Amino acid sequence: MSKKILLIGVILLTGVMAGCAPFIDSRREAGQVKTVGQSAPDRPAVCYMPFWTGEETLQAMADEECAKKNKKAVLEDTNYFNCRLFAPNTAFFRCE
Repeated sequence: MSKKILLIGVILLTGVMAGCAPFIDSRREAGQVKTVGQSAPDRPAVCYMPFWTGEETLQAMADEECAKKNKKAVLEDTNYFNCRLFAPNTAFFRCE
């Protein structure tokens, strides 16, 4: 019985940790081209959990988005508690 509880705990912890992974907030409505997320073509927004994600990771993700337009990402602003539960903060970058 205790092995089952331990296994369930590990599975739940893994799920929570996966939910904390940073992502570019470029959500779209089904069948639409326009985004409804916080990102814009020249302003990527990265949602992240500050306890697990370092500045290097955020910069790398934004650089990858800006590289699609042959530009470099520059950190512009950070908003707190405006994204998802396990990735509450948003770092806004500007592509230059």
